[in-house]
Amino acid sequence: MRAAVVARDRAELVDTLDALGSGRAHHAVVTEDRDRVGRGPVWVFSGYGSQWAGMGRRLLAEEPAFAAAVEKTDAQLAAECGFSLYDHLASGGDLERLEVAQPVLFGVQVALAELWRAHGVEPAAVIGHSMGEVAAAVCSGALDLSDGARVVAVRARLLGRLRGGAMAVVDLDESEVDALPRDFPGVHVAVHSSPGRQVVTGEEEAVARLVRRLRDEGRAVRAMKVVGAGHSPQVDPLLDELAEQLADVRGRRSRVPVYSTVLDAPRGESVFDAAHWVANLRRPVRLDRAVASAAADGHSAFVEISPHPVLLGALTGSAPGALALGTLHRDADDSAAFLGRLGALYTAGLRLPLPPGRVIDLPAPRWRHVRHWWTDGRTAAPAAPKQEPAADDDSVTARLRHHIATVTGHAPARLTAATRLADLGLDSLMAVRVRTALEREFGTELPLHDLMGAACLGDLADRLRQALPKGEFAPLRPLNTTGSGTPLFLVHAAGGTSDVYRTLAERLGDDRPVYGLDRIEEARTVTEKSRRYAQVITAARPNGPLLLGGWSFGGFVAQETARQLTAAGREVGLVVLIDSVRPLPRPDRLRTRLTGFAAHVADVYGVRLELPYDELVAVEDDGERIGIVLRALRAAAEVPVAALEHQRASYLDLRIGEAHRPRHYDGRVVLYRATEPAPHTVRDPAYERDDAALGWDEVCPRLTVVPVAGHHLSLLDPPHVDELAARLRREFAAQVR
Repeated sequence: MRAAVVARDRAELVDTLDALGSGRAHHAVVTEDRDRVGRGPVWVFSGYGSQWAGMGRRLLAEEPAFAAAVEKTDAQLAAECGFSLYDHLASGGDLERLEVAQPVLFGVQVALAELWRAHGVEPAAVIGHSMGEVAAAVCSGALDLSDGARVVAVRARLLGRLRGGAMAVVDLDESEVDALPRDFPGVHVAVHSSPGRQVVTGEEEAVARLVRRLRDEGRAVRAMKVVGAGHSPQVDPLLDELAEQLADVRGRRSRVPVYSTVLDAPRGESVFDAAHWVANLRRPVRLDRAVASAAADGHSAFVEISPHPVLLGALTGSAPGALALGTLHRDADDSAAFLGRLGALYTAGLRLPLPPGRVIDLPAPRWRHVRHWWTDGRTAAPAAPKQEPAADDDSVTARLRHHIATVTGHAPARLTAATRLADLGLDSLMAVRVRTALEREFGTELPLHDLMGAACLGDLADRLRQALPKGEFAPLRPLNTTGSGTPLFLVHAAGGTSDVYRTLAERLGDDRPVYGLDRIEEARTVTEKSRRYAQVITAARPNGPLLLGGWSFGGFVAQETARQLTAAGREVGLVVLIDSVRPLPRPDRLRTRLTGFAAHVADVYGVRLELPYDELVAVEDDGERIGIVLRALRAAAEVPVAALEHQRASYLDLRIGEAHRPRHYDGRVVLYRATEPAPHTVRDPAYERDDAALGWDEVCPRLTVVPVAGHHLSLLDPPHVDELAARLRREFAAQVR
């Protein structure tokens, strides 16, 4: 027998365990003695009607995976709907308007799916019920999140125009359904829920007459609160506009099997293009066929992905004996409800990731650790050598910081090499999730005891470096490894890592492999960096076309890398320059930058930085020069090691870029130029150009300049990154896939 309990504190845990031990019934205790999950759960995304004000609010605060998914979806929905999904859920906003409620419900469904996945639960197949099919398509991998947001937003806006229709849930079998057009003209079946239950739709008076008849006969019936008659002739005037607005939506083969509620054959292949979404809105929902087909294929467990279960009866009606579970429950504690359903799946036979450690008998002895070594006090024990924290800006630490932040919910900016893992609330389940992400990211095994035994983030980064082959770290960073499109390689900006492109990679969709190229310290010219990156790219993708790009300094390296690859016979479809500025020649640039940096230090730290400007200008080695400056800064103010390292790396990269003279390149280049002035902390007149091409037209004859909203420092952050990603998707669509 398996058992699961859910408790928020020690008192609840004692009570639930006592109930379990004594065999007493308890709402937070779930037990099962047989496998009911079988091949794995089928996720069923229900349609409109399961929403409630306040749904998901507690999950936002307590489940980082849910909050991260909401933030990711927020950026997509905001552009389509004009409101913030995150703010709406956090405030428990009103859901009366259909054009608000449906997009919010879609966002919650996508986030709940990510929450299940974060706890180790994957779907064996998916089913989408009416509008729920949009979230089902996204979560199965058949539709990009951006396209899903557009489909649900356009669909909701159009349906919001309907007035005067009605819908009701009624107990009717299929034989009675056939008689509806004769006995109740104007009434249609919107949803075939199960063999004995349907949702009817149509004209208000006609639906009302059917409802009265069934009530008089003592049969179950429930009128639905709607503003129109969905899945009926009433939506016909909307269909052409729906098709027009979704004309460029393209689905793809799903990663997870989909049982369709739109097609006549549930096992048929859904295209998820505009024609599909027209049929989804107009045709009756054949939930009964989809569920029965899944059951016939051996699926015995169904999980409704919604904030409140509305389909459980329909699921068991079409698949008798199957296990049917919800995810959340109206007006209940979100976190407790979800964990209860997770426990129910576990007890029913679903395998979940095991926590670390070993089984022992409790209680174990409590040892008192007292030092008994004798000393005469004349010789003190040697002090342990002080360990300098690992630099935060190296690629391993940056990636580690990203994954720990994703799992724990802490802001990445607050995590440094010196951050104690014990202070982050990193429990065993979180540790398993972090380890899984790190092993997938770095392609190496990381023993769990190494992760749990690390004192701080820097210590863990050191252990991870030692686990890498030959102790080396390749500069290639996978940002998205799915899809069959032409791969995009993005070069790091000055002094940073390619982690800054993660949001952009997500917005580009799952069909585009994206890789970052991280900083190579020992390469001291753009030409040498490009040569090394060309080797890395060739090793990763030895054949086929490529796309290259970079933000700021990264654009310099991307252009030269493309030139070298093209000269070697590789096909480079496009070079993307993200606000990369070729500096104007200025003989006093070095002194200007140093004096500007001193002014910045005075503004931020309130100290006067005394620098020997003449001596610094005369120093020939850039590394020696920046070393003198940073030693002076460290002596004058308390500056974190990570900040000093970032200043050093940024300075060296900028000097490398300024020394580089880009050579002629005949390939296609697009420059996305920021339209707003940047709030730079240290201004350099050499970079304040007013020519549209920022100097690139001199060496790139096939250059296209595209203005984009935002300033230099904001282009890779929402909301500006959404415009950039949308333009890139359209640009890439014209390239060889």
